[in-house]
Amino acid sequence: MTVCSCCGKALNRGIWTEDGKYKSCPLCSTTHGVLHVFRHYPEDFGTTDARKSPTNPDGAQSYCVDCRGLDKGELSLVDLTQQRLCNTVKI
Repeated sequence: MTVCSCCGKALNRGIWTEDGKYKSCPLCSTTHGVLHVFRHYPEDFGTTDARKSPTNPDGAQSYCVDCRGLDKGELSLVDLTQQRLCNTVKI
């Protein structure tokens, strides 16, 4: 398991910023390989009733819309230089 060099949390887990405006995409983050990659939430992720749970009351999708359509094993195609990285947000 690879961890973020900033916060020490697993890159393959989605986490939110303190203000809830950004969420990390596990695939974008593991593609980056060093830091969590944050995208706008909910715009870049979407929500679904199927994912609603006590720990995910909004039903947030795990992966961003760009990564959800990729085949297993493919790397994120998102321009990671245009996203917010873990060392630029409050978590």
